[in-house]
Amino acid sequence: MLHVLGAGSLGLLWAARLAVAGVDVRVILRDAQALQHWQAAGSSVLFEHAGRRCRVPLPAQLPDSQEQPIRALILATKAYSAESALHSVAKRLMPGASVLMLQNGMGSQQAASLAYPHQQVLYASVTDGVWMPAPRHIVWAGQGTTQVGDPDANPCPQWLEQLDREVIDWHWHPQILNTLWQKLAINCAINPYTALHDCCNGEVLERAGKQMAPLIHELHSLLALHIPGYRLTELSERIHQVIEHTANNSSSMRQDVHARRRTEISYITGFTCQAARQSGLETPVLDRLHEALKTHLATLGLPTD
Repeated sequence: MLHVLGAGSLGLLWAARLAVAGVDVRVILRDAQALQHWQAAGSSVLFEHAGRRCRVPLPAQLPDSQEQPIRALILATKAYSAESALHSVAKRLMPGASVLMLQNGMGSQQAASLAYPHQQVLYASVTDGVWMPAPRHIVWAGQGTTQVGDPDANPCPQWLEQLDREVIDWHWHPQILNTLWQKLAINCAINPYTALHDCCNGEVLERAGKQMAPLIHELHSLLALHIPGYRLTELSERIHQVIEHTANNSSSMRQDVHARRRTEISYITGFTCQAARQSGLETPVLDRLHEALKTHLATLGLPTD
């Protein structure tokens, strides 16, 4: 049995895909009220992909449920909720249980590794596009891949090895931190502009204008410290490719702003600015972008952390 903690769009996408494939999965909800609403709505989600819809039954439970111990946890909360979410199920984690972190940005993964040294904390980079037009209605808008790895170089756990790649297109990546650093840089170059200008990814280059080139230079300087030999042209090409291939997509940060939710700014531009300072790098363009985003969020009455 697999447990999914986090009933947002990504968590429910994973749970629905696993359930459709016949995997025994349980969704863990945050409190009794959420569980009551879930059950009253039929304990299911409407799963939409490529114009097709199906109703997928998904049993749910509370964090302190006594039904089963947890041997494999897929943690799909927002980055800022990851620590408290893990704490809520800590007593149920079996010795050596796996925790698969699906969070955006960086920082929450390392915090989980430090807090749970006796668990196998796996880091992941997810490129699927998903959104929720209504509660419990999941639209899988873009089929992507999931790269997974263990930062402590432990082998891939058996439960993941047994997961059919036709269900979840996953790949084991021994150098997962390299992957996360690259994705972080891409997010820093795209997400803030989509939130600031309320635009789709395809408009980012126009909105960023002359800022984009020096921003990419700053991001590359940081990445080069963590990924020796990483080329500036590789990062630039990758950022432009993502913008082109996801032109009609709305970034997670923009979706959060639209929904008037707290964003993951601290784990994207915030983490990157802090990492640059700790490395002695000057990143004036990135710093101004981060401050502009904080000001914009404050103007909207949203948290700036």
